[in-house]
Amino acid sequence: MEPLFVYSFPFAAGSRYSYHPLVQTSPDWLRWIPLDYAGRGRRLFEPPMTVLTDIVTDLKTQILARPKTSFAFYGHSMGSLVAYLVTVELMREQQPLPQHLFLSGRSGACIPERQRHALQMSRDEMVAELQRMDGDLSLLLRNPKQFDRYEQVLRADMAALDSYQYVSISPDKLPMPATVFVGSADTCTPEQAQLWQEEFQEPVAVHVLAGGHFFIDSQAEAMIRIMTSDLCQNLLPLTIT
Repeated sequence: MEPLFVYSFPFAAGSRYSYHPLVQTSPDWLRWIPLDYAGRGRRLFEPPMTVLTDIVTDLKTQILARPKTSFAFYGHSMGSLVAYLVTVELMREQQPLPQHLFLSGRSGACIPERQRHALQMSRDEMVAELQRMDGDLSLLLRNPKQFDRYEQVLRADMAALDSYQYVSISPDKLPMPATVFVGSADTCTPEQAQLWQEEFQEPVAVHVLAGGHFFIDSQAEAMIRIMTSDLCQNLLPLTIT
């Protein structure tokens, strides 16, 4: 089978390394292209961005600079929102579009972000917020220097999410298929995940998998099985005509 490239968009405070279980479980023809927001991964020494539209423009520019090949998008939580917004920008600019969007861990784009006022949050409040979302901070909390860096990018990402303003793209809905994953014990409910349908022309498939917000680590095999099946049904490049 011809290779198909999957651009992956990190969750808040995540990096190119965050989706290792998915990458390791994938067949050879699925080629992952992990992206980094400024301030982490290969972009460790760049200042993190605190405005969502700036992050979207930055990643769109990275994608457009790469060779034009068939591709899909995947993002979890914040990453799903960024993947969606980048797709909207590509469509508006009549650029090649992803064949498929895979989104997990977030309600539909029309659901506003809970305002956390991240730039004013105390460290204790940030730790409580991550624990509420099922995040495991045990290793980071043992290493104050490492946690300082983590806190910096987490605070920036939360501030970027605070800046999110939903704008409906109707009637020009996205033309590619979308698959949505949600954890059975996540704060995002299947009903909220189904609201992604508002942004797409084709029916959106919602899959509920066991686990909390970070179910993606324990459910990597199930996710890849669904993703490869969906991609095999849709292998023609999509462009705006």
